[in-house]
Amino acid sequence: MSWASLTESGKFSIDTLSESASSTVTTLVDWATERFESSKLTYGHGCPSARDEAIWVVLSVTDMMSREFPDVVDLQLTNSQTVAVQTVVETRIQTRKPLAYLLNEAWFAGLPFYVDERTIVPRSHLGDLIQDGFGPWIETDRIHRILDLCTGSGCIAIALAEKFPSAEVIATDIDTSALEVAEINLARYRLTDRIRLVKSDLFESMKGQKFDLIVSNPPYVASEEFDSMPLEYQYEPSIAFAGGEDGLAIIRKILQQAHEFLHEDGYLIMEAGETSRVLDEAYPDIPFLWLTGRSGESVSLLLSAEQLELYQSQFEA
Repeated sequence: MSWASLTESGKFSIDTLSESASSTVTTLVDWATERFESSKLTYGHGCPSARDEAIWVVLSVTDMMSREFPDVVDLQLTNSQTVAVQTVVETRIQTRKPLAYLLNEAWFAGLPFYVDERTIVPRSHLGDLIQDGFGPWIETDRIHRILDLCTGSGCIAIALAEKFPSAEVIATDIDTSALEVAEINLARYRLTDRIRLVKSDLFESMKGQKFDLIVSNPPYVASEEFDSMPLEYQYEPSIAFAGGEDGLAIIRKILQQAHEFLHEDGYLIMEAGETSRVLDEAYPDIPFLWLTGRSGESVSLLLSAEQLELYQSQFEA
């Protein structure tokens, strides 16, 4: 249910949330921050803290996401805007549902995307790397065909198409529901002619095809870790997390098969997240190149087609 329908239904009353029926952007952000902090929410779906999420909800609901926060802090909001923001805040607290689902919007690589519970909320570490064109590791003018495995909402495929405007992009996912969300986003960015969505279990539907670049943010959460994840994460499709007992089940399959679908001078770039340490320990003799993004984290690997073929026996062991 959207914030608009919640407001119309009267599920929450302004009198129970605030003594004032209107406020400035600053006072409403401060109120939302305090409410979030006192409710001990879990973050990680686009915002790292209560205040960041409070700013997001206020600017989004009041249609000011295109403006810089310092430029609007003193703006007076209408009564209806205040009610709408407070309704979303209280819904977030009562349900623990990720804010992106309540707003039906998430940001990735500097771009907004439609999201709902059919797909995981975009937050891949690949975003910064894509914005930088994978430099200095990849020569952008050599990239003509790109495969995005496990596309989900389509955010990675769309960000890639924007960064590599002359490249053809194919995006695959095993989940039909996720592909429906990706279709919405492709239409939003008018990229239905440049990005082809394919239902596929990894490379299953790609037989005989070759790419210059394969990019993937696959499921990589270990079973034990998944069972203990906070409620916010349980709203997301479990298939988007399920990495098997050690988190490497899908990653191994990609490492085993990727070389067959790359040109001889092609590359695989794949996010491994917290499982990157497990991957290094599982394959100590393989020289994964861990790419460092703007955040300073190095959780996405790069391997050349040549390396993938050279170490094939180890990946299949």
